[in-house]
Amino acid sequence: MKEHLLHFIWQNRLFNTKDLKTSSGIDLQILDFGKYNKDGGPDFWNAKIKIEDIIFIGNIELHIHASDWKLHRHHRDKKYDNVILHVVLFNDESYAALPTLELNGRISSILLEKYESMMLSRQDLICQNLSQGIDQFTIENWKERLVIERLERKSKEILSRLAVNKNDWEKTCYELCGKYFGSPVNKEPFELLTRFLDYKLLLKYTNDSFRLEALLFGSAGFLEKEFSEKYPLRLKKEYDFLKHKYHVKQMQEHQWQFLRMRPASFPTIRIAWFAQLLKQMPFFNKMISLDDPAKIFDDIKVSDYWKEHYIFDKPVKIKNKMLGDEFRTTLQINVTAPLLYAYGIFSGTEKYIDRAFSLLYGMHGEENNKTRIFDVTEWQQNNAFNSQALIELYDSYCTKKRCLECAIGHKILRSTI
Repeated sequence: MKEHLLHFIWQNRLFNTKDLKTSSGIDLQILDFGKYNKDGGPDFWNAKIKIEDIIFIGNIELHIHASDWKLHRHHRDKKYDNVILHVVLFNDESYAALPTLELNGRISSILLEKYESMMLSRQDLICQNLSQGIDQFTIENWKERLVIERLERKSKEILSRLAVNKNDWEKTCYELCGKYFGSPVNKEPFELLTRFLDYKLLLKYTNDSFRLEALLFGSAGFLEKEFSEKYPLRLKKEYDFLKHKYHVKQMQEHQWQFLRMRPASFPTIRIAWFAQLLKQMPFFNKMISLDDPAKIFDDIKVSDYWKEHYIFDKPVKIKNKMLGDEFRTTLQINVTAPLLYAYGIFSGTEKYIDRAFSLLYGMHGEENNKTRIFDVTEWQQNNAFNSQALIELYDSYCTKKRCLECAIGHKILRSTI
């Protein structure tokens, strides 16, 4: 058994609490189990116990073995001077200066077996064979907490970037859009592109698709070679002029990945879409003012040249390449909703937080390798709110085997008592 399981058992009173006695045979009552401390020092603070007729108020420390007290050198640490009870699974060594409670024989063997089974499981969904019958109330409440955790983490990252950008929300929004336009494969080079190209420069050309593409493709490093077609030749010439005029920083083409990608996901097509999106700048203000912020990503089409190209100088059959539903969903989930949530926290305005939730509730959910893991359950996946909750559950709890901190794992283990 690991110590954090012992903490879980103590915190949730998952042991036989009748007729408790200290290791020396003295009657013991637990009047208050204390408050769990996840930081340094004793495990539970402000507990209250009664030994015979005397009430003690202080802290409680838990160990697998009583000998761990000295092994961890607590007897020489003043933080542990106010410990009133040492709770152990095995009382292998007495410590006369401190009352000790041994839990061995008081914990359900079923609980221990279930926990061991979960920790040894190699299934993607650890509790796959144990979660049947978990009530809907528990699941829905836990999913809401998971979505909040996910949005809070993303919000923290946004607010950190906002501070670097000196509270410029438009710049922060522009950079975040770039990050997710890059897809997982080209996220880093796309982020770098938005750092190299100041959005205030791009604002000058929101009515000019040609110059937007010249700046974007040029700064991305795609205009350094020789071309045979007229359009890339014109872009190259225009970029050379703008580069010297505005001292534009430039990447190298080799920083972008094309291998094992569908043509529609090529960075060239993503940049072409991004250029069309930038025509709507400044768009953060639109996000927070529109009743339906999802409209910002509607009707994003490539310019005429890219209708018959995936890369420069290699024409293909004409196709009107529009931003697909799946990609728009990705942008709404990872850009719009977190920005609304972060702005709600920053401004102290609850309505933007509510809008972030409404947006997720109103969108169809993602379908990917992570969400498919939960197909064996009856848990709803009918919108982005649910799919985001399950992705967070898988990433932050299942893969890390944090079953003791998961409401579903908690329910499974408690059901053994």
